[in-house]
Amino acid sequence: MIKKKSFAIVMLCLVFMVLALGSGSEESTHDSVKIGADGQKEESSNAKKNDNADDKATIKYEISDTGFEYFKNSIGSTEYYGYVEIKNTGTCDIYLEDCSFDLEDNSGHLLQSDKMISSCPSVISPGEKGYFYNSIGSTYIDDGVSLENGLKLVPQMKLKKATGKPKSYPVSDVSVRNGSYNDVKITGRVENTSNEELSYIYVRIIFYDAKGKVIGFAGTSLTGVGAGLKSSFEASTMFGNDQIKVEDIANTTVIAEEMYYQW
Repeated sequence: MIKKKSFAIVMLCLVFMVLALGSGSEESTHDSVKIGADGQKEESSNAKKNDNADDKATIKYEISDTGFEYFKNSIGSTEYYGYVEIKNTGTCDIYLEDCSFDLEDNSGHLLQSDKMISSCPSVISPGEKGYFYNSIGSTYIDDGVSLENGLKLVPQMKLKKATGKPKSYPVSDVSVRNGSYNDVKITGRVENTSNEELSYIYVRIIFYDAKGKVIGFAGTSLTGVGAGLKSSFEASTMFGNDQIKVEDIANTTVIAEEMYYQW
């Protein structure tokens, strides 16, 4: 009986050791950057970067651009729009795992925290850029939040070494036009180039001005796209930065990729 119990304890210890080694293989890092209402970075903290060229499996990145603005809408509510651009400067793929947007005043006091933050794309390879940005459910500043002591956006990002990459699909016939509700609409088609029906495809759109600056995002999803077929999409800026106009947009990037999660 004692021998059996000792064997069980040894086996349990081995299981814990394997789990510990496995969890260490996916190194993750948190980062935050304060963004003023002018969209300029003020400071960053907890950024895990490694300049050792020999460590090819270490996350290395930089926050290459940010944006933040808030404004009164037509019904008197205060909306905000923000994003953070991450450039992969390392040698491994990075998974944009999670992000929350904290709103702080000038003294660093937390006023509001929004969790429904979108990413685009899910994984960025070396040299590529990715984004966290607010979308449906996180565009309004609560009525009880005081703006007397200023307002800053502080993205709390969680990044992880990617163990895979979602498949992306070609996009065609893209056009941008004015919508009926003071918004911008974008339409196009996504082609399923696989041999199977796709149950879900994320479509994310990035808008740029003439200087190459990001000025807004839009998104939608497609379901049940048959093998070898094309499916049309339509997205709007109504739930994003609805301050931009068609004449503000010089270029667009449309990313259509399958759903991707990494545990």
